[in-house]
Amino acid sequence: MSELLESALNPRSVAVIGASENPNKIGGRPILYMQRQGYKGSIYPINPTRPEVQGLKCYASLADLPEVPEAVLIVVAGDAAVAAVDECAAMGVKAAVVLASGFGEVDEAGQAMQRKWAQIAGRTGMRIYGPNTQGLANFGTGAILSFSTMFIEVPPLDGPVAVVSQSGGMSAMAYGLLRERGLGVRHVHATGNEADVTVSEMAWAVAHDPDIKLLLLYMENVAKPEVLARTAAYARERGLPIVAVKAGRTAVGQKAAASHTGSQPNDEAKVEAFFRAHGICRVADPHALAMAAEGYLKNWKPAGRRLVVISNSGASCVMAADAAHRLGLQLARLAPATEATIRKSLPGFATTSNPIDITAALLSNSGLFGEVLPAVAADPAADMFFINIPVAGAGYDIDRFARDAAAFEALTGKPVAVAAWQEPVAAVFRARGVATFANETQALGVLAQIADHTEMLRRAPGEWPALNATIDLAP
Repeated sequence: MSELLESALNPRSVAVIGASENPNKIGGRPILYMQRQGYKGSIYPINPTRPEVQGLKCYASLADLPEVPEAVLIVVAGDAAVAAVDECAAMGVKAAVVLASGFGEVDEAGQAMQRKWAQIAGRTGMRIYGPNTQGLANFGTGAILSFSTMFIEVPPLDGPVAVVSQSGGMSAMAYGLLRERGLGVRHVHATGNEADVTVSEMAWAVAHDPDIKLLLLYMENVAKPEVLARTAAYARERGLPIVAVKAGRTAVGQKAAASHTGSQPNDEAKVEAFFRAHGICRVADPHALAMAAEGYLKNWKPAGRRLVVISNSGASCVMAADAAHRLGLQLARLAPATEATIRKSLPGFATTSNPIDITAALLSNSGLFGEVLPAVAADPAADMFFINIPVAGAGYDIDRFARDAAAFEALTGKPVAVAAWQEPVAAVFRARGVATFANETQALGVLAQIADHTEMLRRAPGEWPALNATIDLAP
């Protein structure tokens, strides 16, 4: 299956039907992106009104091309899009990406056309992406068959994360959030109405990219769940975490999904059970998809749920204890020897039991973190650590705090999350490679999510279903 999708992820040639000279138009963006991102294959603009598009020779039709393109991006709408799909199939094109809307998400006639395309795909072997899709983007190969504005707003950086989404908007949002956190993203694929290729199949394809270390999904229904189950089993074997948003949890959400991508509803109880059984972590929204990415990429695998909290604010210690309890994290009970060692470094009014309050003494002695952290690192009761710095700035040696935190993480080999709402403070920690968040809710939420997911993946895996097996998630 992954070989079949290779024609869209790494095509030798791409034709753009409805190509535009204007790089801000839908027919112009993919050409701009491919040239900018160093795509090595041939690009064939098709527009009967122009001899040249963005410096490339332009052709009047598919029939005029010097070769059969491996992938075709269909930008034209309505009947022209329908005719283009037929022509692509007749010519032996391997991948047709249909950006046009107005099909299965609109009415029965549109749904009937999508069923016809599914039949064409099955009969000819041409894979159809969409319709109603923002397109596909592989920054590893430069094959950007997408018109997403986000690739202009947030410059691409190839990296170890893959995003596969039914919704183009959600794929772009997840990409943008990841890039804002400084993370590189290789795959950003939107499947739209899924007349043929589904999120499950795209997930299977990108899971076989050996450079991908985290797979993020957005779905409005789970189509071809047997393929997703097989993908999850393969991902578990190669240590690739899968995190997913499955929207349409409610009746009103399912109605909205039907008008968005024409999605049919799944039984929510079955979806929850399916994800748990196959080790897929379900989160609420794209913010949650991106928020925990650093922890996954650092290969955080906490042995349990025992947490140590360290802060220079007593109030922050209290709030962290409350938040940890809500999230099902346990405050670790430190060994008496650990507390005794900490007590030697801190002033008499500091709290040396967990949560550890270093107090404002940090302002006059910037070395306190460096003294306390090694003592905590040696305690076997801790599975993960949370450092909260609600107040810092002038007079604080923030770079030293960040160096000490990074050294601490390297020493323990365990998850270390920092919260610092002051952006200049947070930036120093991020520059040292420490996972840093705006507040304790975000930081502890990520630790809890990864602890939950790790527990899920440690359970006995389900068996791989055969590719032709049927898994029913319908109501």
